[in-house]
Amino acid sequence: MKTIEKRLVHSLAEFLNVTAEIIEEWSSPEMGEAQPWYRGQMKAAWSLVPGEFRYENIDADELRTQFELKARPLLTSIPQNEWEWYFLMQHYGLPTRLLDWTTGSLIALHFALCHETGCHDAAVWVLDPWNLNTWSVGSPDLLLTTDEKLGEYLSPPYSKKRYPSKPVAVVPPYNSARITVQRGAFTVHGNDPRGIDQQFKKRLIQIVIPKDDAILMRRQLRNAGISEFTLFPELDGLCRDIRALYIEGC
Repeated sequence: MKTIEKRLVHSLAEFLNVTAEIIEEWSSPEMGEAQPWYRGQMKAAWSLVPGEFRYENIDADELRTQFELKARPLLTSIPQNEWEWYFLMQHYGLPTRLLDWTTGSLIALHFALCHETGCHDAAVWVLDPWNLNTWSVGSPDLLLTTDEKLGEYLSPPYSKKRYPSKPVAVVPPYNSARITVQRGAFTVHGNDPRGIDQQFKKRLIQIVIPKDDAILMRRQLRNAGISEFTLFPELDGLCRDIRALYIEGC
């Protein structure tokens, strides 16, 4: 079986060059310029597995039910459908079958480097979501929450419906400031718990940042204007930003 292509970078400039090369390689006169999605992970060794499949014996239906029951009084706007609830769960850290992606390469790089910088080789994954959907659902179109095909990937809790096996790329509604600022996108897994990198390899590349270069690249990224407060424009993001600069030194 084909192995995942990996590319090594040691600086922000190299990272930008590699992402530009990937876009050029994936572009064509027929389809135009490629528009990859990116996902930053602080450990390069991690597979592209969503949270629900990282825990043993998790009761996903109970998690969804408890969240929907108890989150209502804390929300200023109530989600209108199951998908909006599901995105909200992911947004606030509960395990789902969703994986977060972004259309911004530097945003993904920040998420790869913002925690435990220098402790592990980090990685930014680069995905062609149109190619993924051609493989998984037979059409290159990115799915919206209103699409009938996407409806097969989420049903009400306890319905015991069996989902399709292959993951698909989804464009979420930009109904929160964070998703908008972070240029968010998602893939959603079906029943197959294996990582996307174990299932789909045609247009998926891993850019690896060696741990010895991580702190330098994080500083270069800050100088380029990408930091915690950029992506979390709230008090907690501001405080993490100040802490990173004045206490952690990057």
